[in-house]
Amino acid sequence: MHGDFRAANLLCSGRQVAAVLDFEEARIDFPIMELAQSAVMLGTLFRDWGPVPAHVHAWLLDGYESERPLTAAEREWWNVLVLWFSFVLVPPGQDPTGWGPAADGLLARMAE
Repeated sequence: MHGDFRAANLLCSGRQVAAVLDFEEARIDFPIMELAQSAVMLGTLFRDWGPVPAHVHAWLLDGYESERPLTAAEREWWNVLVLWFSFVLVPPGQDPTGWGPAADGLLARMAE
């Protein structure tokens, strides 16, 4: 897995991804882990970045599944892992970019 798939590590040409950069966090892992982490971090750049809306998570998942549908087990883990990676990014103390409220919102939607 790439381990850091997000906006800051993509080079685009028009509307297409031309290259993926920064493989220093590459690892062997389950594809659902990479997908969930990427969904949470997709819009992040270098600093002072905040969460993307939940509909962006769904957009990435839909795009992924157009090429490779999730297994039943992966589907069961999807929401939990997106929530986990969201809470991991909540900073201690001040949260000027809104990671805490975004994670709380995901948790509330899961509890419905």
